Amino acid sequence: MKSKRNLVFLISSILIPTGILLRVSGLNFGALSLVLGFLGFLIVFIIELITARKRNRTSIEIVMYVLIVLMSVSLFTRYLYYIFGDYPSLIIVPLFIVATLLYLATQKHKDPKLVSISLLYLVLTIPLFGLDFHKSPRQLFPQSWYNRLGDVDNINVTLSYQFQLQTAKELYNNASNAREHKDYFQAIIFYQKARNLEPYNPTILFDLAETYVRINELETGVALLDTAIMIDSTYAGFYNNRGLYYYKLNDYDKAISDYLKAIEIDSVGPTSYANLALVYYYKDMHNEARKALKQAESKGLIIKQSKEIQKINKILNE
Repeated sequence: MKSKRNLVFLISSILIPTGILLRVSGLNFGALSLVLGFLGFLIVFIIELITARKRNRTSIEIVMYVLIVLMSVSLFTRYLYYIFGDYPSLIIVPLFIVATLLYLATQKHKDPKLVSISLLYLVLTIPLFGLDFHKSPRQLFPQSWYNRLGDVDNINVTLSYQFQLQTAKELYNNASNAREHKDYFQAIIFYQKARNLEPYNPTILFDLAETYVRINELETGVALLDTAIMIDSTYAGFYNNRGLYYYKLNDYDKAISDYLKAIEIDSVGPTSYANLALVYYYKDMHNEARKALKQAESKGLIIKQSKEIQKINKILNE
């Protein structure tokens, strides 16, 4: 039993660094390697914890076993983008760091297995505090808590839908002015008043959705565009923007579906092709990403105008 445990520990010790390297390189199977590695460590140290008393382990070693089990779950959620670990990680990660430093500093006779995994997990916590790389982990203080949309230009799009009421148009203009000054909460108030007067005006829904996502309410933005699409399913911009929101929510399949629909409606502009290339790239579908990027270029995309597009274009063509 012990030999099997040691074998699982060794394999997991190889799988996790391998998974990180694959993800940094933008190669396939990085996520699978990480899942298997964390699962292996989880199983090994649950068994270690169960048998600790029989093997006369010290109190600090038992505490470390508990923290390693919790860290295996916490790091799994950080590196695989699961939000259920957000709040627990705020407690688990600092406790693990302090306990590990105390263990390494105070214990004369250290367990080599415990030392090696503690050091590995310490290294894996570093990116949680802001280090950025391809598919970098979900931060200890996740970006979703303060800016889920990320670095996206605020582009005003003029839609052709007509206003039925002058009052609704005036409220809409007030909202647009507030949005230009980044007073998003005031803009939402004006947009909502305009929407109360004209609930089926896609222009109001479109801009209200864009304003909500600026205050991290991406799900509300999606719901508003759902309504806009039910009113008019022939406007490509609705699908393109909803695809962007799905992309930021890490729902890549829905993002791809929306971008393809936007391209079906409007195959002239480069934006949907470029956005599609990004999703394909982060979904590790590199051949499809290359094709979409080439199509975007053929439609007039200037790659050097976007740092993210530049980065993935360089990696895809290496």
